[in-house]
Amino acid sequence: MVKRCLEAGTPFGIVRSERGGLAEIGTIAEIREATRYVDGRWDLVVLGAARFTITRLNREEPYLRGEIETIDEPIGAPASDVAVAAERVSDLFIDYLDLLRSEELSDEDDEDESDVEGDEGDGEEVTPEAIDEAMEEDDVSLSSEVVAEIERLLIASNGPTGPTRISDYDEASVEPDDDESDELLGSAITRLTGTDDPVGLSHVVSGVVQLSAEQRQALLAAPTALERLQMLEAHLDRENLLLARGIRPWVADPRALRPRRN
Repeated sequence: MVKRCLEAGTPFGIVRSERGGLAEIGTIAEIREATRYVDGRWDLVVLGAARFTITRLNREEPYLRGEIETIDEPIGAPASDVAVAAERVSDLFIDYLDLLRSEELSDEDDEDESDVEGDEGDGEEVTPEAIDEAMEEDDVSLSSEVVAEIERLLIASNGPTGPTRISDYDEASVEPDDDESDELLGSAITRLTGTDDPVGLSHVVSGVVQLSAEQRQALLAAPTALERLQMLEAHLDRENLLLARGIRPWVADPRALRPRRN
């Protein structure tokens, strides 16, 4: 499938598999960066171009194909409510990233303390004051998972019809230095939190915030950007409250929940 899409310059569809079949709404994914491995696997950076519903499935190919109908992206009314909701989500998302950044700093402190012989302290309580102090540090960085996610989103958003970059995996590839990474992050966060495009903001934040698959699907299926932003506001309020109390975001691995056969 990936080979056919790259050769023809066409996108593919992503649909969540649910009990009893496929989800009602999926996403058209345009390939922006493709890295191939010697064993035939691929790492892809894709841009979600549009939502769709499946009208007919075709199981004749080695992979599932289907006919689809794209879904419009209504903003919702009134426009003033949409603007207010987008502003709130943008602010909450920045707070979310800052809290994750302070969480990463706390992890580094814990590792340093564990290396000190004879130190059996329980550590400091996570308080709003401690978080504010942590965010003022110059050398604090976002967690690696969030950095990677934002960088991928920035690459994917470089243009609606940008060229696909195909490369072979190289273990000796050099990671960008800290200055380059910080500059990329700054540009990414500025783009991700812009409120000029409430539809884009709603989808991008939905992809970055750590939520369950069911919650992501519900956000994708929201009829309007306003309703999606209102749902995101509730999610971000909850996640920020948990992070401020030192509780990490966690999503269960469904593979670990499957019943075992003895």
